[in-house]
Amino acid sequence: MLSSYYFRVRRLGCFPLAVTENQPTLLCEIANKKCEITVQPFEECVRTVRDRIYPGIGIMGKWYDACVGYVSIPERLNSMAFTDAYANAVATFTVLKGNPRNFNPDDVSESVITTLNGLFTSSPCLKRLNKVPKRIIVSADLDEVKDILNNGSADALFSPRTLIPGYDVLPARYDCTASGIGMMVRKDNELPGWWNPAFQSFYKSGNYTVWCKTINQKYGGIRIDDSYCLPPPAVKPTASGSGTQPGKIIGRR
Repeated sequence: MLSSYYFRVRRLGCFPLAVTENQPTLLCEIANKKCEITVQPFEECVRTVRDRIYPGIGIMGKWYDACVGYVSIPERLNSMAFTDAYANAVATFTVLKGNPRNFNPDDVSESVITTLNGLFTSSPCLKRLNKVPKRIIVSADLDEVKDILNNGSADALFSPRTLIPGYDVLPARYDCTASGIGMMVRKDNELPGWWNPAFQSFYKSGNYTVWCKTINQKYGGIRIDDSYCLPPPAVKPTASGSGTQPGKIIGRR
């Protein structure tokens, strides 16, 4: 009899739903597990209160086994666990077109920065990057971010987004994560025990690289940053002994 697992995909987030919905089902098939996916507001997995990150009622209440597409950071590791990373995560700064407020990401000490509720790109992330702004405004959603930027209340958005139509995402990419994007689970959940071996098999077969590199074409041209996919596995040794061993899964450390 197959074990059943329920995954929650965030309704609002920084990674395309098509990406996060499809990849878990592939690994469930490899591991011979029965999986179901539900789409719910992201606050049921994680939320930000007074600039502190807390697990949501849905994941802690065992409404589902895992939250799909969440980034491993120290603040979340205090209360949650993660599977092996299946993608990299980056942080960026976004400004108004043409950067009329002359925001300088190298010196944010006199800048007001807005962040998105529940995302890993929070105040602790900025601190790990040695960036301490004058003030941080936590926005509920992207519409509020746009209002704050447009009315001049904030100079820039700090988020994982690499594309926001009508705005300029600055070219610099930052990493404040522990190990990239994976499945977020309660510490008492057994899911990583079968998920990680299934992912290792999927990755080392080369099918992961094909899957990740074709996301844009398969799901309607959604833009994925070049740094999103993990590097391809190394080539196995040849009969003569040349070559390298299969690569270890690498997230953004």
